Amino acid sequence: MKSISLIPVVAVLYLLAGCCPTHPPAEKTTAWLGPTDSMAKVISDINANNSKIPTLFAHHYYEADVVDDKKHSHHVAGDGVLLYQAPISIRLRASAAAVGTVFEIGSNPRSFWFELGPDTGSTLWWGNYADLSQIDPDSAGIPIRPDMVRDVLGIATINTNFSELPAPTMRFNAEKDAYDFVWIAKRPDRWVALREVWYDRVTKRPRLVLLYDSNGRVVLRATFDPQQYRQIQVPNLAKSEWPWMPGDYRLEFPDTGSLLRMTLDQAQLTSNMGNGVTIPNASSFRMPNPDNAPVDKVIRIAAPAER
Repeated sequence: MKSISLIPVVAVLYLLAGCCPTHPPAEKTTAWLGPTDSMAKVISDINANNSKIPTLFAHHYYEADVVDDKKHSHHVAGDGVLLYQAPISIRLRASAAAVGTVFEIGSNPRSFWFELGPDTGSTLWWGNYADLSQIDPDSAGIPIRPDMVRDVLGIATINTNFSELPAPTMRFNAEKDAYDFVWIAKRPDRWVALREVWYDRVTKRPRLVLLYDSNGRVVLRATFDPQQYRQIQVPNLAKSEWPWMPGDYRLEFPDTGSLLRMTLDQAQLTSNMGNGVTIPNASSFRMPNPDNAPVDKVIRIAAPAER
């Protein structure tokens, strides 16, 4: 009798299992619902760290797939040097034992450039920042824009005038436990997002950087290995007060297909070259002369009236 009474129950369970679609279990997320900081406090903490890195000398190892203007992909690997001087000067040079310079990315207060060596495209792109306001940023024609690379180093300070364009906005992403900043700018017909950065709630260190074109498409995606952050020694400061910066970068350029992975094996504020010379200095960011650059092609990123 007990067996007979179970039959209807088993039948119902069988029908339910057969007629209803199965769903995978929902992914468990642990959202942070505790206290968070104001935008002013978050930016103050970020600036307190980054202001201690006014200059940088770093040696790096890299692996890259660089896609040139003819859609040819060049896979290269080797080592190089990264130089930085606040607020906008950068020089990232990569070389390989067999071919010498593979590529160089540079920026100073006046100009920017990107150079591919003889074995990876033999081309120099260059321009002046004064022209950028007159150039469609979505079609500048340069494979890797130096100003974009500068934006993802994770060591620049943030303007504390929150109403000055490009202006930051902040929301807290509870699911990702991160402060999500988006910088916006005005176009003639609308507002656009330029840059998005996720900062870890606890450490205030960047975890993700997205740079957008005027249609909201990602043109550069940067991620950082959270286990590879490193401290930079600062004279006259206790080690507990030394600033932190990323030690491993992965830069993806979806539109061109270029990819750069870079790991720092040493980083310091300056390097002593002897005879009283330290780098970086003003001459560290001098752009190569386009008239005698050791490349086959020179392309200027110029305002329309100058082309």
